[in-house]
Amino acid sequence: MNASYRIPYHDLRRATAARRLPLAIGRTNDMERLDRHLGRSLNSNVALVGERGTGKTALAYGWMRRAAHDPRYEGHALVQFDAAHLSLLDDRALHARITHALAHLPAAVILLDDIGRDIGRDTQTATRVARLYKRLLSRTDVHVIITLTPAEHTLLEREHPAFMHLFETMRLKEQSDFEHVRILGQKLPRLNRKTRRIVPDAVLRATVAAVRRFPVLGALPRAGIALLDDTLAHAASQGERTATTAHVDAIVEAKTGVPAGSHPADTARIKNLASELEARIVGQQAATSRIAATIQRAHLGLRNPNRPLGSFLLLGPSGVGKTETAKTVAELVFGRAESFTRIDMSEFQQEHSVGRLIGAPPGYIGYEEGGALTNALSRNPYSLILLDEIEKAHPKVFDIFLQALDDGRLTSGRNETVDARNAIFMATSNAAVSAILDASAAGADIDDEAFVREHALPALTETFRPEFINRFDAVLVFRPLSVPHLIDIAQLEIRKLESRLSPHRVRFDIDHETLARRIEQLADPRFGARPIKRFVEETCETLLAETLLNA
Repeated sequence: MNASYRIPYHDLRRATAARRLPLAIGRTNDMERLDRHLGRSLNSNVALVGERGTGKTALAYGWMRRAAHDPRYEGHALVQFDAAHLSLLDDRALHARITHALAHLPAAVILLDDIGRDIGRDTQTATRVARLYKRLLSRTDVHVIITLTPAEHTLLEREHPAFMHLFETMRLKEQSDFEHVRILGQKLPRLNRKTRRIVPDAVLRATVAAVRRFPVLGALPRAGIALLDDTLAHAASQGERTATTAHVDAIVEAKTGVPAGSHPADTARIKNLASELEARIVGQQAATSRIAATIQRAHLGLRNPNRPLGSFLLLGPSGVGKTETAKTVAELVFGRAESFTRIDMSEFQQEHSVGRLIGAPPGYIGYEEGGALTNALSRNPYSLILLDEIEKAHPKVFDIFLQALDDGRLTSGRNETVDARNAIFMATSNAAVSAILDASAAGADIDDEAFVREHALPALTETFRPEFINRFDAVLVFRPLSVPHLIDIAQLEIRKLESRLSPHRVRFDIDHETLARRIEQLADPRFGARPIKRFVEETCETLLAETLLNA
């Protein structure tokens, strides 16, 4: 490795002799494939492709341990180059010295770990690296292993196909849970050196299961190792001698915001969900009771665990409580206002706007920003996503939700899996408003499923494909509000205002008959409760302002 410029490297043959390289657990077939590809006479270079944390480096280290005792590689240097030399390529003099150093390398097997982090930054960097290594990759006595994420591999395949043709691509498949538990067992002595906790096998299995359930934690085995490390630290901080699955659950809940198990408070909220919704959402008992029943089944584990907790398409005119229902469900089910995300689907009317929902693919503008939908689910998987006025979105956008509503997962523009199994999806639409208003004016029972089937669905199929509509657990009709319902809403809004002003000890005394006459004048089935809410706010705030000014 002597040359006019010494590339920073780690001697993996020496590390093997010192027993510093970890054992590779499992991946027997992958190890054999890697050995076969590196032993070829032509194109004996390999690109290991997998998400971060899936064990690409561990596989390479495992092969290096083998090669250190293999007569075929007795005269080869087994090294891992530090990617730091890639940052020096902008300097023309250093670039020439690095090129000279690479040209005079002896026979070697070289690991370039996470090379994609450097060459994936921009196409210019990728071009310089491709030119630098192209000659080296053509040598029969030098074999190069690089590790890439799927996004980095896609970028290089598109921008530098000639460079990537010098590699045999190996896509790493997911290892079994049994192998991941063994990997955690191998890492445990080092992780436990400081805390010295007793760790039953059940904790290792629970750790693997938690990472499987929540992709937001990262990929196995790296995410499992990090979670186990946190679990040991948590058990130690609690003064517990033995780490338990409860410690794992506590860490997972802190990281994801998803409650672990059924807390008594959660059970009480879910049990009373129907009555709470009925108390807060006026005039929509049929719709809210179906929402409550679906979520209760999911809470009890009676629904398909690979689908969201619930998915509902809400139909009805403006101002009848569709958005208010979504906000109330989020608060009652998830227990906090932050668990609600509204996405205005009118902003996604163009085909290219799909990328704004799931994120742009590698190499495109906005790649680092992610998507509105995938970001919301990644940050808070235990939440309600409201897709407002979904009929205004481009038809291509609907395809994104087919996967989310059916499989409980989304694939982002970065090719990362986003978990949607702990979310509730609600979509609002005005697609069948005319049929709903006409039927309501004629006195028809619009809560009946026959009405949805015979009148609402034909209107919906003019906008949505049948397979999209069928992905929802229920298509719910929100009926136009009657005058008595609007009076109840007005009184509810007054109580909300009084509650907000409780520090000032404010109460409003409004004559019921006067309120009823005013609301009759404002009532319009096309606009629902919105004019009523504005009337209450303006009237009460004016009364309060006059009182304060005359005090």
